[in-house]
Amino acid sequence: MTRRIEVIGGGPAGLYAARLLKLKNPQLEVVVYERMRAEAETFGFGVGLTESTMRNLQAADPETACRVREASFAGHDLRLKGPGPAVILHGARNLAIGRATLLGILGAAAVAVGVDVRHGVEADPGTTTADVVIAADGVRSATRQKLSAELGEHTSLGRSRFVWCGAGFAVDSAFFTAVTRGAGLFVVHAYPYAADRSTFLIEVDEQTWRETGLDDFDRNTPPGQTDQASMALLEELFTDELHGRPLLTNRTRWSRFTDLTLDRWSSGNIALVGDAAHTAHYTLGSGTKLAMEDAIALAEALVGEESVPAAFASYEQARRPPVERFKRLARRSQAWWDTYRLRSPWPADRLAVSYMTRSGNLTLADYAADQPEATRRALSWLGSDVPQDVGALDEWVLSRPLRDPAVRLPRRAVTRDALDGVCAADEVRWDRPDVWDKTADDAIARLRAGAARPVLLTGPADPEQVPARIDFAERLRLQTSRRVGVELPGAERSQAATVVAVGRADFVVLR
Repeated sequence: MTRRIEVIGGGPAGLYAARLLKLKNPQLEVVVYERMRAEAETFGFGVGLTESTMRNLQAADPETACRVREASFAGHDLRLKGPGPAVILHGARNLAIGRATLLGILGAAAVAVGVDVRHGVEADPGTTTADVVIAADGVRSATRQKLSAELGEHTSLGRSRFVWCGAGFAVDSAFFTAVTRGAGLFVVHAYPYAADRSTFLIEVDEQTWRETGLDDFDRNTPPGQTDQASMALLEELFTDELHGRPLLTNRTRWSRFTDLTLDRWSSGNIALVGDAAHTAHYTLGSGTKLAMEDAIALAEALVGEESVPAAFASYEQARRPPVERFKRLARRSQAWWDTYRLRSPWPADRLAVSYMTRSGNLTLADYAADQPEATRRALSWLGSDVPQDVGALDEWVLSRPLRDPAVRLPRRAVTRDALDGVCAADEVRWDRPDVWDKTADDAIARLRAGAARPVLLTGPADPEQVPARIDFAERLRLQTSRRVGVELPGAERSQAATVVAVGRADFVVLR
């Protein structure tokens, strides 16, 4: 029977797993080792928690869930700010809380049930005598690095660069907007997380990084220090959004997102949780959400199973499917933001629909149900007779004619026989998940130089393959003059309407 559990890392996953284990079995000896001293300033500003996560916290630990909710900031919209009126993207569905505040709540909750939390201690899983070790030491996990071969580690770096900053006031609503300087394009995501604090996350693409001198600023900043030259530039660029105030920093400098996947989440008596085990891009959600949900599942498994191997297997079986699904959605969101420059000239209403449907978990119909007028304005490029009934929008989009020298179709949704009866298309089978890698670059170059007739992207109906086909269609459409169609399962009519509505493809072939 498990008697002693040691947790490496005093972040949300480690502290919450420790508390839940003691709640479920007070006889356990649970120790948390956190390498930073208690008085050290924590990294990060505000983090987000979805209502679905809060429901999971409520079911697992009502007392802590209540404290987290009471300390969180809620009630704001999410808006796209452009040169014209702001577009509301969705209502107040998420909570935001300061990372330091969250850690304070979770730390106190762990101590209250008898967890031994030790700050300023570097733990070595190789020398422990614990029955179970939980590695919750983040994306740069030293534990994972030592076990990399056994765990099957796969990492890749994102194309864009970003900085996490704060502001000393609460913005009126969560928003994103972009500003330009010369060839530079700077995008900010901002949201309030306290009555007097906001998070400002700022992204730049490779062109901006090189052409505005950010690479030189970064190179000249000593290790462990804030990139003051970049902060001064950003404060100037976003002076309106900051109301002339400075950005709040904490050893702040540019980073590239690390996409981390493991073949196995445990080795021997060690299990990994949160960012130590997996990452998902920040533009879709919060690593904190996944970390705390991991903690719930691992605590349940360790208490509910008779052996450690069985517990680890149960934990991974429960968590890997939702984590992998979330990662797939997050990768699509990441790619959308990495290529924001290609869409930045669009009208705000159309950009908003593209943004809200970027990952595939929302459709045109979902967005229209929440923002009917903005959706109708976004669809005006397809015709002037956009229906008032949002339930009729999908069919209306699919019924729009396509009139082009390369292809003339009576509808945007056709069968393969109907397409063949009208024109010949260059058929390309696409089943690669990364539509921006070197293979995709080469395919775009070949297709850009091809004939003027349309391209039809085909492939399996697998739910993981269809999104890749859609995303490659969008890239082809954005970067070439070719008309592009994409083959979709016949049952995916709402997805098909979304693809056409936001210009990811010119037409769809339903099979």
